[in-house]
Amino acid sequence: MWFAELTGFKEQGAAQIRQLLQLEGDYLRSKVNGVSYKVGSLITPSLAELHTRAAAVLKQPQQPLSHLQLREVVANAQALHADPKNAGALFQVASQFNLLEMVSPTITPDSGITNYQFDKTQGPACAMACGAGLIYRNYFVPVQGELGQTAERQLDMLEDFSDALLSHIKTSTGRNDQPLWLMKNGYALPNQQQLLLINQVLTTCSSAELAQLRGRIKIGLQLDTQVTLKGCFHAVSQAYCSAMPVAYSQHSKALWQPLATLVLQAAYEATLAAAVVNAAATGNKTLYLTLLGGGAFGNPTKWIIQAISAALEQYKHSGLTVNIVSYGASKPEVQALLNDYHAVPTNKIADPA
Repeated sequence: MWFAELTGFKEQGAAQIRQLLQLEGDYLRSKVNGVSYKVGSLITPSLAELHTRAAAVLKQPQQPLSHLQLREVVANAQALHADPKNAGALFQVASQFNLLEMVSPTITPDSGITNYQFDKTQGPACAMACGAGLIYRNYFVPVQGELGQTAERQLDMLEDFSDALLSHIKTSTGRNDQPLWLMKNGYALPNQQQLLLINQVLTTCSSAELAQLRGRIKIGLQLDTQVTLKGCFHAVSQAYCSAMPVAYSQHSKALWQPLATLVLQAAYEATLAAAVVNAAATGNKTLYLTLLGGGAFGNPTKWIIQAISAALEQYKHSGLTVNIVSYGASKPEVQALLNDYHAVPTNKIADPA
């Protein structure tokens, strides 16, 4: 079990974890095996904040503007994390809106993180690749004045966006309906009436109003966090983002589209902006993107590619090297996007033996 291999003991609950693991600055030390791992720092900036920071970086005279480079990489995300050449790179990671990796809305943070290893999707694989950061987000992150996430107390990257959207709905319609969705262990689950109300407002917003709403969405950035895979000692940064769980309801994709596409666009814009800031801090301009919200979440690939394309256009002069990670095989939709950008050929990276 990955947790026991890292810490020297089996995971048996929050009280035990906090007794046997000690947070020392940005390091997590096990009192059992004496090993320390670098957690780095966790911040949860909004898209608007990241745009402001990225703009400041790009205005600096020592930051000559150059065109963004784009390619597809067919690889296992853990293999990419393990590559020391990626020290300082930024990896986008698919998570829930609580920055954790619940396999379903019924799983709480109290269920622990050891079982992530049985989820064969790439989000949990990335989270476990930087195990100290994962332990921190589940057991040590401050939430509502206390340490750690529980069934009743969790991070919520949509909280400010929800407040802004509610305010907009009240102004536009006079209605004060709340909440706009059930947030259940990081999954945002609106019912049909809630989605209809959201769509009524989103479809009548101006471009500027939509940009303001998108700007309130947050992502989680685990910065300068150690890769804890066997034989690794370097650090990377990770951008934890979520999408709307389209497949976890009976709602049509058409009903989901206005909200789901807005959330996707915010996630990719925020990640590109974070990569600009990260490049200035680390000197590494490499960014790895995932197809956020695809697979089990049911967001159509077309929506995802459109969101990526819009974010790339916004930061096309950032000088970043952007890699879209495809797991298992190259994806035609990604290839079509690459062709539009005259990108370099797909690079296939073998899994480590």
